[in-house]
Amino acid sequence: MRLKLIFGLFMISAFWGAGLSAQAVRHISLEVGGVGGFGALSYEREVLKKGAFRMDLRFGCSFVPVDANNGSALIFPVLAHGLIGNGQHQLDLGIGQALTVTTKGSLFVLMPASIGYRFSPGEGKVDGCRLYLRPAYTPLISYLLDFQWQHWAGLTIGLRI
Repeated sequence: MRLKLIFGLFMISAFWGAGLSAQAVRHISLEVGGVGGFGALSYEREVLKKGAFRMDLRFGCSFVPVDANNGSALIFPVLAHGLIGNGQHQLDLGIGQALTVTTKGSLFVLMPASIGYRFSPGEGKVDGCRLYLRPAYTPLISYLLDFQWQHWAGLTIGLRI
């Protein structure tokens, strides 16, 4: 219960701080696999930058077929990403929550995590490449009724906007 409270307070403070930086780095991305199941479309925004550390919030949406009992599912992942490193090469660590609503009325929550490598060839350059690439190990963790760890991976292609 304390972990949920701490995470909730963290997300509220991060959302509140998101509007404070007028020149925050923003991205849109397409992820294959990863936290959205088979894929997700996401919006990402920088909320903190301190030296070689940057924190981004990512909001996504995905639609995947599940099975005959549940129909299809809409997945809404929200993650906080810590990026460590300057320039083109960064360690990307993320954790969040993913709300899933199925077409048959089921509702459940998973905790996606992410550990990956972000390659941004135009990072820090005004006229550089605006794309980034992130391969990542993205386990999906179920913790409400019983604890399950589902191994998963994803590849993200993002565009700075």
